[in-house]
Amino acid sequence: MAASGSGPSLKGRFAAAIALTIGFYTLALAMAAALLGVAILPWALGGGGNLWLSITGLVLGVSILVAIFPRRANFEPPGVRLTDSEQPRLMALIGDEARAGDEQPPDEVYATFEVNAAVLEIGRGRRVMIVGLPLLHLVTERGLRGVIAHEFGHYAGGDTRLGPWIHRTRMAIVRTVSHLSDQDGDESWSKAAVRQPFIWYGKAFLRITNAISRREEFAADGFAARRAGRDVHVATLRRIHAYAPAFDAYWANEVVPVLSAGRRPPVGEGFTAFIHSETVERAAVEQLDRALREATDPYDSHPSLAERVAAVQDMPAGEPDDSSPAAALVRDPTALEAAQAAFLFGEDGVAELRPINWDAVGGEVYLERARGLVSAHGELLGTATAGGLDGLVEDLGRLAGQLQQREPELPVDHARDYAAALIADGLLAALDDAGWSVEAPPAEPVTCRRGDDRVAPHVVVAELRDGSLSAEAWHQRVAALGVGELALRGQPAATV
Repeated sequence: MAASGSGPSLKGRFAAAIALTIGFYTLALAMAAALLGVAILPWALGGGGNLWLSITGLVLGVSILVAIFPRRANFEPPGVRLTDSEQPRLMALIGDEARAGDEQPPDEVYATFEVNAAVLEIGRGRRVMIVGLPLLHLVTERGLRGVIAHEFGHYAGGDTRLGPWIHRTRMAIVRTVSHLSDQDGDESWSKAAVRQPFIWYGKAFLRITNAISRREEFAADGFAARRAGRDVHVATLRRIHAYAPAFDAYWANEVVPVLSAGRRPPVGEGFTAFIHSETVERAAVEQLDRALREATDPYDSHPSLAERVAAVQDMPAGEPDDSSPAAALVRDPTALEAAQAAFLFGEDGVAELRPINWDAVGGEVYLERARGLVSAHGELLGTATAGGLDGLVEDLGRLAGQLQQREPELPVDHARDYAAALIADGLLAALDDAGWSVEAPPAEPVTCRRGDDRVAPHVVVAELRDGSLSAEAWHQRVAALGVGELALRGQPAATV
């Protein structure tokens, strides 16, 4: 299949969407009328009726009418608005791609913390484009041009005009099914019977409209491949599919703990370091392999990666990509990330977040957290030393029980992990007291360093627990490091 606009014309797609929408509302109004008729007509005709049947028909009929009543969706800015004066190079690239595609540039461009780009139309032709900042750390400038060209392909194909129509109908179907469902799980046969036709129609609607959406993606990919070159476009698709899931893990495991400690790290810089770690690179290879093997589900709005790659194989390969990373297009990324943080957390919230570099996260975030846990429960470690870490791990059940007595709300299944964290943090604090530095680079465990020596306390405890590190090997290691007699309890951090 060529990617250059095969499939239904815009008029044909609009006709299909209108027909499907009319079909849904005809079904909904007919069923609502029948139910209300069952509820009201016997009484209106003077013959009386079944009270239960009347109440049921009235409730279900009104529920359908309420569900299908149109809702007006107000546009909420998804992020920080970008301007020509603040981001001249990035906005110039977007303008270049608009002219190349013979399209009007977007009226508004917003930056988000997502690995994504998107376009939409609001009201009467107000064009909005969304560019995810993490995406810029994954692709080259040529790759980004392909991504932006893909989005202008959606404008050219009329997809942004058709999309809201389909979305509103889809939401009306979802609301109808929801209104006809018992939220408490006590399902009535009457609701189930009335709901079933809407479920059938909804599935058919999704299959047909998502098939249209997949055709739109193929056509938009054609725009991208022509602008960036087939090979660059395919490489960009593969890289996004491989690494996009990594941002969620990075945000949850690296950024959120720092934010929770009242600090604000450089998100983009950290993400770049994160995706270049060996662990993440291996996970990305596996993720890409899965993506290439996945087939397209009939309910998917996007074709599978394999289909998208195959669809552009007959297009010109293009020149080799020697362009710079797309992130270099951003002027003053620190200021832009600060503005995005203010958007997410509010001006007051972001004022409470002190900027921090990643090389200071280990000492200011994880060491402080470790000292807090040791200050609260360190005496439970008794006179244990680094050399006796294996004994504490063997006695993990007792320590977990003592922690539960202190904190009754601590779940039983988390108590052992909490005890293991206390042991590891005791070692972390003790090593810091002995002059070791604490580091926590993205995608790497919290590590204590002294010259060329490295100890990752939480990794050590985990390996002692699962048996991958023997007690004998640990004893030999601490002896070589000269820290075997180091007391684990450490000291609370001094207050200023």
